[in-house]
Amino acid sequence: MCKRFDQADRVVNAAQRPRTGFTVPELLLSVGIIGVLLAILLPAILRAQSAARRTQCQNNLKQLNLALSLYHDVYETFPPGYVSRDVLPTDDASAETGSGFAWGSLMLDYVDQGVLSGSIDHKLEPTDPVNFVTASTVLSTWICPTVGGDPAFEVDDGMQIVVLAASSYTGCYGYGSLTSQPGAPPGPGILYRNSHVPVSAVHDGASNTIIIGERRPQYIVSPDQPPIDAHATWFAAIPGAFRPAGVPEFPDLLEGPASLVLSTVGQGEPIPLDSLPNRTTHIAAFSSNHDGGFMAGLADTSVRFISDKLDPDILRHLAQHSDGVPVGEF
Repeated sequence: MCKRFDQADRVVNAAQRPRTGFTVPELLLSVGIIGVLLAILLPAILRAQSAARRTQCQNNLKQLNLALSLYHDVYETFPPGYVSRDVLPTDDASAETGSGFAWGSLMLDYVDQGVLSGSIDHKLEPTDPVNFVTASTVLSTWICPTVGGDPAFEVDDGMQIVVLAASSYTGCYGYGSLTSQPGAPPGPGILYRNSHVPVSAVHDGASNTIIIGERRPQYIVSPDQPPIDAHATWFAAIPGAFRPAGVPEFPDLLEGPASLVLSTVGQGEPIPLDSLPNRTTHIAAFSSNHDGGFMAGLADTSVRFISDKLDPDILRHLAQHSDGVPVGEF
């Protein structure tokens, strides 16, 4: 009798003990709820991350824009797109022998990089061993947070391989060929070879004129082809550094050294090339990894997001400082 009571008691106690696990239906329900929450929250998280990267990129351009403005305050002109000696404005890129130091290296003092600026010997070529370390120095202000991979890249100047620090930001040459006429007479953009454009010469209005903008490091011709190098640098337009232009119809077409530090919104000659952000036809166009367009710094120090749905004619007018067509709101 006592034994039967003990067994019954154990059965009752076992029934009264709380369960320590999930049943299969409960587990499936929990997994389903978690899946729904992830489906709801993940896009929001990704949007927040994308917005944060855009904000950081915008802040980078604000700093560079401010540095350009400070340079202008001192010299009463914006810096040259890059410096080249013994060339006429109409000479093509093959006539360039140096030095090639670009707008970015000329304004280092105004982005708290005085020590780095002092390490550059402008009397020597940018490819001189004395300047090698500086040439490959990566500066965070020049890198958009959407860009991954190695922040340095190599170019071949025909005599040696040069390692350059990458930049996500290039000067705005305007509309035209960076290779056949990098001197850009009469200078449709603010930054071109040996340019000296004061803000007083920006007749379309500083708030209507792009001075710098984004460019991603690789140009994708098509999904079934390897990407083409489109890297830019803050350092110099290395003389002799020609590379594929990325024009499918003309696979042998080369882009000149100016493409290392400047971008164009298209050209009419020698080969018509129009472009829009992220829908370009060559490596030297503005582009970005942001969804829907690219960030651009205007000559009044403001920063705007340029939509890839913008009319190509409006983009062309924004890239030229005095074409007589102020665009107003865009």
